[in-house]
Amino acid sequence: MPFRLSETPSQPGSFSHEEFVRLLRALSLPFAACLLFFLITPAGVQPMRRSTAEVRQQVLGVVESQFTAFRDGDYARAYSFAAPGIQQQFDVAAFERMVKDGYPIIAYWRAVSFGEVQDNGREAVVLVSVRGRGGRTRFFRYLLVREANQWRIGGVVEVNVPPAVQGQMV
Repeated sequence: MPFRLSETPSQPGSFSHEEFVRLLRALSLPFAACLLFFLITPAGVQPMRRSTAEVRQQVLGVVESQFTAFRDGDYARAYSFAAPGIQQQFDVAAFERMVKDGYPIIAYWRAVSFGEVQDNGREAVVLVSVRGRGGRTRFFRYLLVREANQWRIGGVVEVNVPPAVQGQMV
């Protein structure tokens, strides 16, 4: 039932007990959502920005190394570039199946190029263009996390990329 003030309050601006309870219920969900946001959002999280040349080289080195391992069929080495969160979800054999079944264009790639790398010191993203055996090109956003002074791949998401952005890939 929507909250409404009593038509005939006992005093101007006062609420009945029932109205007060309804008001508290109506306000509790938005308040709880805001409180939860502030409690689970880490303090000092920085926005993503264009990476320095050093960070770009580190991030692309990890992604390129994983692609090389895929090309060589060395899934144990490819797995070593995955973040601990991925490694907790999959063993090497399951990781190999996941890549070959879910991302065959990555498993059997022919050409790879990279877009801008952005990071905030703890996380990084890079757009990756992958051309497969059949000549088809698809785009993926690689998400990396910094673990013990090393970048690790935390996730890969296929994305649609506008033609203007496609032309900026290197």
